[in-house]
This record gives sequence, C-alpha cells and structure tokens, in this order.
Amino acid sequence: MEDYLQLLEESLVKKIRVLDEIEKFNIKQKDVLSSEDSTPDFDKFDSFIEEKGKLIDELNSLDEGFETLYARVADTLKSDIPGNASRIRKLQELIREITDKSVGIQKQEAENKALIERFFQSTRAGIGKGRNSLNVAYSYLQSQRGLNNSESLFLDSKQ
Repeated sequence: MEDYLQLLEESLVKKIRVLDEIEKFNIKQKDVLSSEDSTPDFDKFDSFIEEKGKLIDELNSLDEGFETLYARVADTLKSDIPGNASRIRKLQELIREITDKSVGIQKQEAENKALIERFFQSTRAGIGKGRNSLNVAYSYLQSQRGLNNSESLFLDSKQ
C-alpha cells in the first residue's frame, strides 16, 4: 500500500512540475504578444503553443495514470483512513496546489487571448483605414480623369 501511495504522490509532484512549465510558456507568450514591436513574432508564439501541446499531452497521461492507480487503491485507502491520514493530507495538499496552478494558468490563458484579440482588432482597423484611403484615392483619380475629357462641359442652348 505504501508503494502505491508513493506513486500517487510522485504523479502529483510531476503534474505540478508540468504545470510550472506551462506557466513559463504562458509568460513567454505574453512577452511575445506584449512586445514593443508593431508585429509579434508569431513563429516564436507558435513554437510555444507546440511545446505547451506536448506538456498538455504529458499532463493528460499523468492524469490517466493517477486515476488508474487511485482506482486500484481507493477501497484499501478508505478502509484504513486513520493509518494513512498523514499521507492522505499530503495528497490533498498537492491536489490543492494543482488546482491553484490550474486556475492561475486559466487566468494567464485568458489574458493572452485578450492580448491577441486586441492585436487582431487593431490590425483589422488598420486594414479598414487603408481600404478607405485607397477608395478615396481611386475616386479622386476617376474625377481627375473626367476633368481632362475633351468633351464640352457646357451645352449651347442657342440655335
């Protein structure tokens, strides 16, 4: 039983490490999106997304392993709660830490999403202004072409 509890604890500790790495990538993404440059480095941003994807896969694998192992020992663990109280408290602390980190990561993700949406909105607005300028220039060109026409602008109504 002690070995199973040790494995459960190690699984949770590994999950915390993976969540820490995800937090670091979220910070890197925020730095890319918040850079003073007019256009963020989307190649770098994409590479961070790929790395986070690998970490999320690892996280899912750890979750599956934890759930499988816990299913094996749950009945035994529940039957001897007083004997395993300190170990159970340790697992609960780790789970609380994981929950807190998960909430923090969700907050980071929401902030990064807002940053990228703001970038795309300003880019769309710039494109709209450029389109309007182009339309004005085209209209001006068309009107100038009309002025150089050799046709008479006045009609002689006397006959």
